[in-house]
Amino acid sequence: MASFATLPVAFALHGGMAGLPPWPVLIAGMALQALVVFALAAHLGLRSAEHVGLPGAPLLAALASGRPAPLADARLDRAVMVGLGVGLLVVAVDGVLFRGVLPPSAAIFGEVALWKRLLAGLLYGGLAEEILLRLFLVSALVYLLACGWREGARAGTVPVVIAIAVAAIVFGLGHLPATAALAPLTPAIVLRALLLNGLVGVVCGFIYVRRGLEAAMIAHAAAHLPLQIAPMLFLP
Repeated sequence: MASFATLPVAFALHGGMAGLPPWPVLIAGMALQALVVFALAAHLGLRSAEHVGLPGAPLLAALASGRPAPLADARLDRAVMVGLGVGLLVVAVDGVLFRGVLPPSAAIFGEVALWKRLLAGLLYGGLAEEILLRLFLVSALVYLLACGWREGARAGTVPVVIAIAVAAIVFGLGHLPATAALAPLTPAIVLRALLLNGLVGVVCGFIYVRRGLEAAMIAHAAAHLPLQIAPMLFLP
């Protein structure tokens, strides 16, 4: 569902179904790809997290085992507030440091219907990207850096900080193809993608290692509310 949530924005930016395969083929291909990629990422991330003492997905684990979900430990209300805060921070930093960096052609993204951008941000950003970047990548990097293949190895501060930083950089780089579809990449635009997305990535990374995947998902999704609403403020 998170993968499909990106389709309305993609169609709005690229003129509908032109040049794409028929609907049944497109949906089947996306579903198969998503199931394989996210199942593998989730499996490896959960295994890595378990080996080094990271929380993994505590609420889902409790649900799967029939135990009461530790909602108080997850502190989802704080995750919402932190997500909204980092989203507003990104909007402010973008306005102060990078105003005028994007060419006028990039404004087309802000003209896409708000519900389409929110759908993609809340679902793909909040769910899919957190599975790939935090549950999988952060956990796997901590596992490797902490020598998690040794019995009893646990995550230390240095491996955790390095893993969060690397995942945040990868998160920023992962947004460059979408940016390049709207505007030619320049050093300033690359720096913008790394810094703005990196802020969200670092915050969600620390929430993940302290509270688990679900809290990181909630924070990331909440960050998209100011991020997606802000372009509306600058449209004529």
